[in-house]
Parts: sequence; C-alpha cells; structure tokens
Amino acid sequence: MAAKEKGGAAPNDPESLVYKRPPQHYFVWQKDEGIPIHETFHVEDLSQAEVAPWDRFGGNGCFINLTDSFLVGSYLLEIPPGKALNQVHHMFEATTYVVQGRGETEIIQAGAPAQTIGWQERSLFAPPLNTSYRHRNLDAENPARLLVVNNAPLVMSLFHDEEFVFGNDHAFTHRYTGADGFFDPVPEYLGSRLSRINFIPDVCEFELYDWEMRGKGAKTSFLSLSDNTIAAHISSFEVGTYKKAHRHGAGAHVVMLDGEGYSLLWEDGKERHRVEWRAGTMFAPPEWWYHQHFNTGDTPARYLAIRNNNPENPVRMGMPRFSDADGGMTQFGKVQIEFEDEDPVIYRDYAAELARKGVEIRQQRP
Repeated sequence: MAAKEKGGAAPNDPESLVYKRPPQHYFVWQKDEGIPIHETFHVEDLSQAEVAPWDRFGGNGCFINLTDSFLVGSYLLEIPPGKALNQVHHMFEATTYVVQGRGETEIIQAGAPAQTIGWQERSLFAPPLNTSYRHRNLDAENPARLLVVNNAPLVMSLFHDEEFVFGNDHAFTHRYTGADGFFDPVPEYLGSRLSRINFIPDVCEFELYDWEMRGKGAKTSFLSLSDNTIAAHISSFEVGTYKKAHRHGAGAHVVMLDGEGYSLLWEDGKERHRVEWRAGTMFAPPEWWYHQHFNTGDTPARYLAIRNNNPENPVRMGMPRFSDADGGMTQFGKVQIEFEDEDPVIYRDYAAELARKGVEIRQQRP
C-alpha cells in the first residue's frame, strides 16, 4: 500500500525522500517563551548572563542550553529587588540553586499546610513535584538570581502539551504531604556517601566524605532532594591536586562554587577542550566525554553538579553511571582513567601551571 502524502513535495520529487526531523518540543516551547536562549559550551559567570522579562514567572529569565540538554536543562530566574515572582506549578522537577541574593519560597499543596524556605546565596532546594510555589526577594536594593536545573526537556517533549505541564493540579502526595520538618536542613545519611535532604542553606558548608577513588584528597556527597529523579552531588579537591578523568551520561550541570582552575573535556581519541573556571562558572560535559578537573588556586576547590539519575530513584537514560564496585567498567567501556594510564602531557601542563602561579604541587605521578 502506498504511503499517504501530508503536504510538502510531490511523491516523485527527490525532496520527498528526505525526512526532515522536527526539533524537540522543549526547544520549540523555549522560543515561544520570548526570553534569551544561551546555547553555549559553558557560562563564565551565572551572575552576568543576559536575562529579559519572562511573563510566565513575572520576573526576568533566560534559558541556558549547554551541550546535550535533551534530558536535563536549565534556566535562570532573576527577581527584582523586594519583589515576588508569580505563583507557578509544573510537572517537571526543578532543583534550585541560589546564585545571588536572599529571599524565601512558599510551597503550597492542596490539603497540606503551606511551608516557607528562607534562602541565601549558595542555598540549594527543590520544590516538590507539581506543588505551587512563589519565590520572593527579601532584599529591597539588589536583585536575586536562581539557577533552576530541571527535566523539562524530557517532560515537555514527552507530553508536548504546555497546558498539561503547567495546568495539571494533581497532588503527588506520595512525594510530599506538607509534613513538619520536610525542609529541615538536616541530612539523613543513606550510606555510600548518599544523603536524603530537601534544603541546604549553604552548599559550601555541607559535609563531604572521602572519595580517594577520584584522586588525592577528593571528597564528595551525593544528594537526594524532594524524592526527585534529578539528583546532585557536591565535590571538593585540595590545593595542588586534580581529579581523575571520568565520563558518564549527558545532563550533569557543573556549577563551580569556590576556588579557581580549569577542566579538560574530550571525546575518546579526540582533541581536548579546556574550560577556565572560578566561582559562578557552569558547564556540562557532553555525553560520554571524559572530563577532568584541576585546582590551580591556593584554596580548596568545590563544585555542585546537578544531574539526572538519582541513586534513590534511578531512571536509566543515556550512558550509565557506575559505582566503586564496578571496577570502572560498563558495557560501553572504561569510565575512568587512572593516573598511571593518563597522557603524561596532562600532568606536565598542570605542574607548569602551578609553577607559574607559585602553588606547590601535591599531586604526584605514580
């Protein structure tokens, strides 16, 4: 039976033999929102990214599309001094990091008491799925900025129905009931460096655990927030050290919190790309690219990574993550390069950089 034609070129026209793939619905929706869309390999400073009025939220905003943002995306919200944004709710998860400012967020769900989170610069929280919430800037003189890392690319493209995503009133009571203490900043340790916590007042003060597998003096804490599938982790590494190269699936938004240095990112067997960073820089390693972080400053470096595939609520999409027990291997190949196996140029260049800055190197070649 011959296929039916749906407009376009005539059946015998060569153009009709080429299927033109439409864009992912999430990116179509972005354009309709009328705010800046930054498509970039990295953002040098989140506090300086261009924003514009965003009617949906009632403040200013922009989208940030880093490499491979087809599962996890991000946007910035800017709240004018002393103002509040619109009350919103939506069917995608929205892990929120405070880039600058101080304020509060009211969380509302039908049948549950309202709760308020008081936040400051470097706070981290996630409104539970589809709860109504409103962000308010408590500083009458300066704007506040919030980075929202989310799975809207997946949800918007799955349903491709804006009214459903923003207009569904279903209450996910198995995730959130308004219980007292839900947003208390006290972690519940689950083991293997993983903690359940729904609000962190300052991610630079959060306790980390030794993870020598990633390098000398490396520390990490994995986070499960608001019963989401999106997860986060906080990592640090000491002066004069760098972390082992590793790779995983797409979507990990890395926000530098403290220190200065650079990261190398590369596809196996191809040229390495270098990203310079300091507090406020954000980048996302492309899917299955190796990436390696180097501290070149005179203080410890710390970063926050917000990503999909919460260990407590795993959703297996894209390349897999791995655990210590896996021995650094998956069915797709090696996920980590040990120091003794890395290109000697990497250590040589790092040592030279520290020498120029007068910082003592502590990372020794095996």
